[in-house]
Amino acid sequence: MPKQVAAREGYATVHGVRLWYWDTGGAGDPLILCHPGSQSSQIWLYQQPAFAAAGFRVIAYSRRGHYKSDRGPDSDCGTLVGDLAGLLDVLQVAKAHVLGAAAGGIVAMGFAIAHTARVMSLILAGTIVAPEEEEWRVLYGRLGLARVRPVVPTEFLELGPSYRGLNPEGVQRFVELEHASNPGRAVRQPVGALVNWAAMERLRVPVLLLTGEADLYAPPPLQRMIASHLPQHEMLTLREVGHAPYWEAPGAFNGAVLDFLGRNAARGPGS
Repeated sequence: MPKQVAAREGYATVHGVRLWYWDTGGAGDPLILCHPGSQSSQIWLYQQPAFAAAGFRVIAYSRRGHYKSDRGPDSDCGTLVGDLAGLLDVLQVAKAHVLGAAAGGIVAMGFAIAHTARVMSLILAGTIVAPEEEEWRVLYGRLGLARVRPVVPTEFLELGPSYRGLNPEGVQRFVELEHASNPGRAVRQPVGALVNWAAMERLRVPVLLLTGEADLYAPPPLQRMIASHLPQHEMLTLREVGHAPYWEAPGAFNGAVLDFLGRNAARGPGS
């Protein structure tokens, strides 16, 4: 595990709810990391030092109910987009690159649609995006995940067979971080933006879609469907990788992200 760089960490109060975050600081472009549903702000152990060393101000946070973040009142669960926008306001970040993995990609896409002028580029890793489209629902339904998710361990669903077979220590660490995240306390929040084909087709932000060929949630056919509705996109499929490319293949993942950011950082809206 690479050594982490120094980062400020603490709580940001957003809409009356304390969200845990860390921030490496610096004068570089902000890069916001939106975590998977099974994890938290602590999952980015391979990304934090690599992205900070490349000159970015790297920021991650835990969504409501995840690692150290408050659940907030049951009567007002807020929205995914509203919480991210509020966090950036507290941290005085006007524009950022936004990276979302798995469920974090749903947050990232919703934020990009609702606040396009605040997004310099968008990286979506192993995410289903979940657009409000029947075509998407039919394809996703055929994957059969709703039947197996309640009875199959998270690490089986999210880590590819090659990684599980060859890296038992990495699997164990992934499971430990999942337990620390306490996803059972997570809050089911509405996105806070209408994500559909029409909204995605209006998006004028460079997008990188990263998936693994062994991803049970977001396999290449689903990613190609999503990509076909994004005007400015690149797509990369990593071999022998499952739903967590940031964890299973951090070298390839980080390299692809940094290459994409290097080529697209100056193309965000209003740049």
